[in-house]
Amino acid sequence: MNTEFLVGFIETAHMKSIAKASEALHISHTALSKQLRSLEKQFDVQLFTRSSQGVELTEAGKILYESSRQLLDQLSDLEDKLKPLRAWGRIKIASVPDIATRYLVSALSRLQDQGHEVEIVYRQSTKEVYKLLLEGEADLTVAERFSMHPSIWSGDISQEAFYVVMPKDHPLAGQQEISLVELSGQPLVLYSLGCTIRATLTQMFADLKKPMNITTEVGFSEVILGYVVNGSGVTVLPEAFISQMYSDRLVYRPLNHPDAHRTIAVASLDQSKGQRILRLIG
Repeated sequence: MNTEFLVGFIETAHMKSIAKASEALHISHTALSKQLRSLEKQFDVQLFTRSSQGVELTEAGKILYESSRQLLDQLSDLEDKLKPLRAWGRIKIASVPDIATRYLVSALSRLQDQGHEVEIVYRQSTKEVYKLLLEGEADLTVAERFSMHPSIWSGDISQEAFYVVMPKDHPLAGQQEISLVELSGQPLVLYSLGCTIRATLTQMFADLKKPMNITTEVGFSEVILGYVVNGSGVTVLPEAFISQMYSDRLVYRPLNHPDAHRTIAVASLDQSKGQRILRLIG
């Protein structure tokens, strides 16, 4: 028996109208009517008497109504009892530190309330995060959307703007935003190859046919803002990183370009599981 048919039947009985019930359930009038006819055929009874004013339960319908409510309540209780025992109760999520801090830590309580025991695995680059997923070392990733393997499902959480970070006394610090042309004349402090933001900037400068002046290349384990504070140049960082920045010697301004952003997404090799976690995180 399809429990969705029972839900439709109960809603119709409650609303005393197939039209109102179908609207409340966000399905078509035709689809709900087919569900009700299917139930009547399955039990070989008439469930409703129909009139221009709506529908009323028959004696058989009243019996099914009470039994269906009890059955759905029992199924809901059973699902709650089995949640902690499911294999998917224990999940390993790979992420990079700034994204995990912004999106995962705040969602841990919701995940735990749904019976999930979460282990967060940190890596310094997006490529490393997706490698863990493809190699089966992580169940999910919460990271920047990356060039996807065909077997990976992903769902977007949010989009983050890029900001130019510079010392307070920098000549561009007084502006509301920084253009790519203005940025091209600045010494850049960027993470090493493999950084997705660096790859995006490289493409943006190439499209604009402007040079990108990288003067300092920083390893993923190093604190990039330390180089900026000490006068090595300016850098470009995403919103999640900016939200955790507490230096009173630096300022940040939006990079004004249509491609100056990154998309944060949940990715998994199992679409249904990925969608479930996305609903809890997003």
